[in-house]
Amino acid sequence: MADTCSDHNLAVSNVKNRSAATADPISDYFASLTEPGHIATFEREAATLQFDVADGPTPDSGPSEHWHVTINDGDVSVTRQVLPADAIVHGARADVERIVTGRLNAQAALLRGLLRTEGSMAALMMFQRALPGPPGSTGTVEPLTSEAVMAQRRPK
Repeated sequence: MADTCSDHNLAVSNVKNRSAATADPISDYFASLTEPGHIATFEREAATLQFDVADGPTPDSGPSEHWHVTINDGDVSVTRQVLPADAIVHGARADVERIVTGRLNAQAALLRGLLRTEGSMAALMMFQRALPGPPGSTGTVEPLTSEAVMAQRRPK
């Protein structure tokens, strides 16, 4: 993938090698989605999502910045254009920063009213797989067996 792009596409960059003083974790997150070019967890999936990030304290306050994510069979592209989307997410900058850095779960933010959404909930749930877990998490969890669950429910 090239290191430069058109005016509307985010430049492909290596976020891991950026300075710790990077000013915008949201831009870094969306740029990191394009780094691999193909994300296996999105194979056989297709969706478009628009993220509108408001500068104010609520999802609809102040001017917004936009990121448009297109997912097509694992291939991911991001642009700053406002385009039609299957799902639109509106959030305040502080809350979206916490989501893209793993300090706030997107579903919890939605249930708390910190995010406002329009469109396909299936597209949003699919995209959540690309969001980071809490700081320090490895991203892998041993699956629970039904026996283990039942053992915790029923004292012996």
